[in-house]
Amino acid sequence: MPIQSSQKGAAARWVLLAVTITALLLSTSCGSPKRSLNVFVASSMTEFAEVIRVDFERKYPEIDVRLNIAGSGALVNQIVEGASADLVLLAGATHMDRLQKDGSFLRPVTIARNSLTVVMDPRIASDVNTLADLTRGDRRAAICIQGAPCGALAFAFAEASGVDLSTATREPNVKAVLARVSRGEVDFGFVYRSDAQGAQEEVIEMTGTGADAFITSYSLAVARDGQRRQDINAFADAITHERAWKVLQELGFLRP
Repeated sequence: MPIQSSQKGAAARWVLLAVTITALLLSTSCGSPKRSLNVFVASSMTEFAEVIRVDFERKYPEIDVRLNIAGSGALVNQIVEGASADLVLLAGATHMDRLQKDGSFLRPVTIARNSLTVVMDPRIASDVNTLADLTRGDRRAAICIQGAPCGALAFAFAEASGVDLSTATREPNVKAVLARVSRGEVDFGFVYRSDAQGAQEEVIEMTGTGADAFITSYSLAVARDGQRRQDINAFADAITHERAWKVLQELGFLRP
């Protein structure tokens, strides 16, 4: 018996419905591609950036925050050489000034400060009461390279206090200095207060040295021509929100 036109129409509608449902199921199972944000972060801000990233991605699951963590100078060099960054969070003013010169980033906002401190291998702690004790003999030290903000502070402190750092190892960033001391490869090192606080089980912080008078600041800047302006602004808001400051405070950072 030939199929009537109404039956043909109904069959066609069912086929169309089945195709539509299949397409929807496939799109749901595959998921929409995530939008990405490239965030360049100074190494001493590692823990803070990770906390903000996790909270942000929980709130905005459609956005993938990609953290690029390194020394501030290294990050700026990457950008100058063509790397794409939507936001940058750098230590010290010098490197941020370099980015501001070509106008590719908007005016930065200072979000926190950090002070210099001295950490030492726990194995020598019982023999050290003063800075002179720490630096006597053949004790080995680690510092950041002078081009890094942590290195600039260490050299400024050394000059003011008469500490000889000529034989100290030069590390690319503050996390590398901390790792050297934690592994017992050197006897002491100059790091930030936040780094010392986060490694209390691995190193001993030496107080009363006067190093805490040497302070750096952290600034956030967003790309001027970012294609995902709404996403960029949302992440910038997350970094500057009061909750973010509470995280910074818990990690040992200072108010701007």
